[in-house]
Amino acid sequence: MMGLLVWRCLAAAVGLFGLVAAGVLWSPSALLGLPLVGGWVAAVVLWCAREGQDQAAGGRRSRLSRSVRDGFLLALALVAVGGLCSFLGSAGLLIAILVGLTSPPVVRRVAALLERFGWRSSAVDRPPKDDVERIGQLTTSELCTAWITTGQHLRAAPSPAALPLVRLRQLYLDELERRDPVGFNAWLASSASASGDPRRFLTP
Repeated sequence: MMGLLVWRCLAAAVGLFGLVAAGVLWSPSALLGLPLVGGWVAAVVLWCAREGQDQAAGGRRSRLSRSVRDGFLLALALVAVGGLCSFLGSAGLLIAILVGLTSPPVVRRVAALLERFGWRSSAVDRPPKDDVERIGQLTTSELCTAWITTGQHLRAAPSPAALPLVRLRQLYLDELERRDPVGFNAWLASSASASGDPRRFLTP
């Protein structure tokens, strides 16, 4: 989680800088119009993309609220990137791309892709197949409970016994991200902690 905390602090600082730059350099109409219009457009796109998930997501109202929330988060991210570019030019875009490419979800996906093509052949680094299959059968609520419980156990575990727990918790994170990547990233961007509860951000 230390690497995650460092990345979150960096992303928050870059995002805040971009928002402040946009607030200083942009006209009031652009500053208000882009988040409002972009947020609703993104919300509508997400609403349509999640069609058919009402039962899994807790009904149409839940799908609507999640789509609106995620849409406006995406719009704010766009404003932050625009502010960076307005202030720093092409360097701002490069910084935004660098932050995106070093995000934990992207790093995990790249690592999984490399392993798929044989770049990680050591069996020591691969999670046990039984654990992967078992975790895949858990509900999202059960995954969140397991994440919280193992976080509490990790604080009490001696260092040699902590490694299996750390690997198991990485599988929990991978599965939660696979099921709901937008909600997962929203949780990471909030006050996520080693034993925090991500339920309110994720599809039930």
